[in-house]
Amino acid sequence: MLYRVCDSGFIRDNTINLFTIKTNKNDLSLDLLVGKKNNNLFAFDNYCPHRGASLSKSELSCDSNRIVCYLHDFEYDIFSGKLEKIPDKWMDQSTEWKKSKDLTLYKILEKDGSIFVDIP
Repeated sequence: MLYRVCDSGFIRDNTINLFTIKTNKNDLSLDLLVGKKNNNLFAFDNYCPHRGASLSKSELSCDSNRIVCYLHDFEYDIFSGKLEKIPDKWMDQSTEWKKSKDLTLYKILEKDGSIFVDIP
């Protein structure tokens, strides 16, 4: 189902923005990050799949399509959702501690001056 997030002009290039979307499923609310990198829109859950940190406190990488989690510096591709890098400083941790799922991505589209996310 499509949910309107904001006006198209609200999302500037190379930024991330936090939105809370109230869905029609049992009044469930989702915290989503919606942004734009190199004029391409993206949307994903606002939690790090490694340990659950709020990614809204994190930053987009200047030289790649990654978000770098502020807590442990794990890097995820904002368009594929894939974990791209675990910093060397964590390589001596246990295999279980280093495990991470990928980002939960949402389809996003721009239409008639608004930005929408598709939440299944």
